[in-house]
Amino acid sequence: MKTDNRHWLFPAALAALAAAYLIILFYRGFNDPDEGRYAEIPREMVANHNWLEMRMLGYRYYEKPPLAYWLVAPAIKIFGSHDWSVRIPLLFSGLLGLYLLWRMAAARFGRKLGASVVLVMASTVGFMAGNGLLLTDSFLLTFFSATCIFLFLAFEQNVSRANHWRFLLFAAVAAALGFFTKGALAVVLPACILMLWLLWEKRLQALIMSELNVGSSTLGVESFRIWRTKNCRMPDFSLPTALLFGVLLVLPLLWLIEKSNPGFIRHFIVEEHIARFQGTRAMQLHPEPFWFFLEVVPLLLLPWIFFIFRAVRVIWKERALAQDSFARFLLVWAVFVIGFFSASTGKLMSYILPALPPLGLLIGRWGVVQPVDPADKWDNRFWKTGLAGFWLVAVALVVIWPVSFFRVWPEKIYPITGKSAFALLPVMIVFGSLWLQRGPVNFGKALLLNSGILLAVALLLSPLAGKDFNVLLHMNSSHVYKSLARELKPDDKIIVFWSYRPALAFYTKRLYTPYQEDNELFYGMKMEPERDFSLHNAGELNAFLKGAAGRVFALVEPQDLKKKFLPLNLRFLETALPRDPDTIIYELLCPANSRVE
Repeated sequence: MKTDNRHWLFPAALAALAAAYLIILFYRGFNDPDEGRYAEIPREMVANHNWLEMRMLGYRYYEKPPLAYWLVAPAIKIFGSHDWSVRIPLLFSGLLGLYLLWRMAAARFGRKLGASVVLVMASTVGFMAGNGLLLTDSFLLTFFSATCIFLFLAFEQNVSRANHWRFLLFAAVAAALGFFTKGALAVVLPACILMLWLLWEKRLQALIMSELNVGSSTLGVESFRIWRTKNCRMPDFSLPTALLFGVLLVLPLLWLIEKSNPGFIRHFIVEEHIARFQGTRAMQLHPEPFWFFLEVVPLLLLPWIFFIFRAVRVIWKERALAQDSFARFLLVWAVFVIGFFSASTGKLMSYILPALPPLGLLIGRWGVVQPVDPADKWDNRFWKTGLAGFWLVAVALVVIWPVSFFRVWPEKIYPITGKSAFALLPVMIVFGSLWLQRGPVNFGKALLLNSGILLAVALLLSPLAGKDFNVLLHMNSSHVYKSLARELKPDDKIIVFWSYRPALAFYTKRLYTPYQEDNELFYGMKMEPERDFSLHNAGELNAFLKGAAGRVFALVEPQDLKKKFLPLNLRFLETALPRDPDTIIYELLCPANSRVE
């Protein structure tokens, strides 16, 4: 591929990519319940002055280990409870993961080529969103990648003994951090990836025999010494030592967590690992078909996804898998992660994030950055096919805006503001500048085009697009919550009817009272029934209203208004607070000697 002689392309592309990432991080309300959940739990830790006890909305919450909460809590302590402040740890986590992947790519492909490959990976929709959403999976993305990278470095051919030990211990630390972020999969999956890769390399048997120091009786002392030197130069017992080191990192802290959260270990192992994977969990969430991730992964790899066809052709043509051990490792990494989560019963889009780095590197190295052969007409065709992803996303943006603005499909795509048209400027500017330059689209131009598209997407997801705007997602009512928070007085209470809104508690800095809704709170309510302050029927609701010292606000979803809320025969007032397609806020009045059936 020819080097672009316009030196402004890469700085402009990097600036636009950085702007898009920062907007996604710091200029956006929460997607509820996911981001609200992982902001509210550390907020309660800080408010309760107890960073060991895991609670959400006042109830014990044992679905995840606490490391992600501990990373977010200091930001809340220093900067306060803001949606931008809790994402500061994500910035450092994302930069760390990007740095490790860049160092790895630079070492394998060369400094300049490696930087270009990592830019392709980092500018996929999935990788940018994965590092911009406040999820445990976002932190896991960094720790999982670090574990895999260090395991590869520890067991690549001709590694020195000192580096073998050093990288193996680094892998143990990264795996322990991953364990306390998401659970055992952060340890088990990288270990399986390593074994499958070594099996492909035909070095697994040698490694096992070397670690156990067996085989001399069958091969002969001298033959075994030569065989072990040739096939596995690692010192004996390095793996058991690393495993012991990892266990010593995990067990004391696990004991401390269990001490402050009784029953955590049993619940976490049985319910959140075994039962969740098998689909036997009491509250099994997110059931999806086996092929779910085969549909999701292409979307996450946009707009570079169509370069995968060129990557496959180049890898096959140049026999890259036969010659490049790192390419084999990346392929095993990606395929195993996708296969494992596809076998699980519960599936979420964020679960597959650990597969994006290897897929992005493979597509970037052999699909995008690989020089185009001018004499190979098929190579040129595959390169042009790869660019289809950019046109697809650009056309989607241009179509979504008028559909939203003119309310063509209001039940799915909320109305967008007129000023949001400015969000399309990056795409228009980039397309215009590339059209003026003429000539074929090379890597520099493609990267600039991608950066303009991602910047437009980020702006459309920001308040610039309008407080009610969501693209196919009804999950963000942050502007309503913020307005309510400004209205609340110390004695005021909030009741949420038939829905689950952890972000509301975060923005208002107080716990709300759920009415006939438990959701993920089910286990916590069951663990401590004496702390259950939820309302289960109309009688409890009336008693709550009679005993309230201040005002009581009710949050109701529009679809529940006529069928559920009005039949309660409550006395209420309209408020001047904003509403959106998912939230209406009323002020409830004390019942006037009336009894609600």
